[in-house]
Amino acid sequence: MRSLRTLAALALALLGLAVGVPSASAIDPFPIDGIMTLSNDNFTVHYNGNDRDTACVNFITEEKAGDILGMLDRARTFYASMGWPVPAPGAHVSIDDFPANGGCAPYGNGLPFGVATPLNRWNAFVESGNIHLDAHTGLTYPIIAHEVFHLVEDGIAPGADQWLQEGTAEWAAVRANKAEGGAEKNPDRTLDCVGSRCGDTEFDKNGYPGWMLFEYLAERYGDAKVKAVWDQALANPANPGTTDLAAALPAGTTLASFFNDYTTARMTGNFTLPALKDTRPEVYAAIPVGTTSGSLPETPVALNHLAVRYVTFLHGSDPTLPCFAATLTINVAMPAGVVSTPTYYANTKTAAPQPLTASGLAASITVPWNTCAGSPSAYLSLPNDSLGMDGREFTVSGSVGVDPNAPAAPSEPPPGAHVIGTPIAAPTTDPAPTLNIYAPEVLRVSSKTRLLRFVVFSSGDGRLGAVLGSAGLGSAALRSGNNDVRFVLPTQLFQSLRSKRSSNVLQLTSKSPSGTEGATFTRRVVVQTPPKPKKKPAKKKH
Repeated sequence: MRSLRTLAALALALLGLAVGVPSASAIDPFPIDGIMTLSNDNFTVHYNGNDRDTACVNFITEEKAGDILGMLDRARTFYASMGWPVPAPGAHVSIDDFPANGGCAPYGNGLPFGVATPLNRWNAFVESGNIHLDAHTGLTYPIIAHEVFHLVEDGIAPGADQWLQEGTAEWAAVRANKAEGGAEKNPDRTLDCVGSRCGDTEFDKNGYPGWMLFEYLAERYGDAKVKAVWDQALANPANPGTTDLAAALPAGTTLASFFNDYTTARMTGNFTLPALKDTRPEVYAAIPVGTTSGSLPETPVALNHLAVRYVTFLHGSDPTLPCFAATLTINVAMPAGVVSTPTYYANTKTAAPQPLTASGLAASITVPWNTCAGSPSAYLSLPNDSLGMDGREFTVSGSVGVDPNAPAAPSEPPPGAHVIGTPIAAPTTDPAPTLNIYAPEVLRVSSKTRLLRFVVFSSGDGRLGAVLGSAGLGSAALRSGNNDVRFVLPTQLFQSLRSKRSSNVLQLTSKSPSGTEGATFTRRVVVQTPPKPKKKPAKKKH
């Protein structure tokens, strides 16, 4: 029998527990659920109801499963209202743990053939009519709406090109979500490309940027035109998606002209959908025009089929300097066999796109310009509208003529324009121009003239500082284009070249108009000794 002291201590301990735990918080045993299902008239969601499962981390509550059912039905109803055939009732949706690479799928095949591992790179896929959603990343409405449209597509033409499937599924999801869709990082990606080679982001690699092309198709000809593409895929299952798209276009409209018009719409933001209206695409290259008359640097631009690259033309860089009216001429040399209509867009308040005038393989345009730093950059589209023509190089060149007697004011940008991509802070100083030094590694100076002469190509206005050994030669003015640079070496410095080898290193430094230094180039300078005069033959004595 226990002592009274022990029993008293035990009673106090039990009393303490009773005081510390409210009577309403008693936890009785409840069932530990496993794989559960929740259904409505059209879908059945399979999910893991075990909140202590350490092998598969895909637990969700019944309430969350109900939310998923609601989103599935919402997307299905929306597509039916657009005139698309809806999936048959009874579709199954599995909420998986993708990091388990197929080992934690409550329903269906969690790792079907053709779906690459690791699965956590993806957030959803469809196999045999079943939708698989990752419990960690795949339970949002845009993703669910995208996958439901894949069921719609599979009910029409399951073997259609993947770029067609992904582009239209993303277009449908954007419409269903009534929200902003994604934008490509690589507008120069080939339209019909899907795979890890097809861009710098998962969005691009999936072929999702095609949604913007189908949005343009729908805005131009009506939503029914997108379905007409799938009608072509159903009628001609062996045809590529580009053939289906071309066949769905109105009579007289070629795929090349339609794609060219689309690239222009992307450049100008000519869409009604808020996600695309007044947006600007990523830029491949920016060409500085300069503030004085001269030539533009030649810019090569290579393109694959059904792809586009955009370049911009930059006005002056220093807002403290006066600016003047000018005339800008743009020339584009196009590769043989490529169908293309390069188009210029001033990107100002009242501007409209202007196709360049083509003559053979050359296209050009001359437009008003100004040298004002506050003016928005102008755009040039370079589309390759052809099929099967890859790696074709365009060359952009041109010139600017500045009227120093005609003061100008900065152009006003269009209202609401915004650029897709990461904003880059404007520099607080004007950058030095980039240079190409057209001179041999060893420059020879005549002992008669002491003239040091070479050609420098500059991307803009600035100066070229020159130092020979430790002696400064001063600086030469640079303008945009080619510059004939000359320095006359002082006599004393010239004499030292004959005796001090360490003094013959020439340093050439790019400088902006305000003095910001850029890259430095080096050459060697040697004295070109004149040939010795030939000895006159001695006269023979008679």
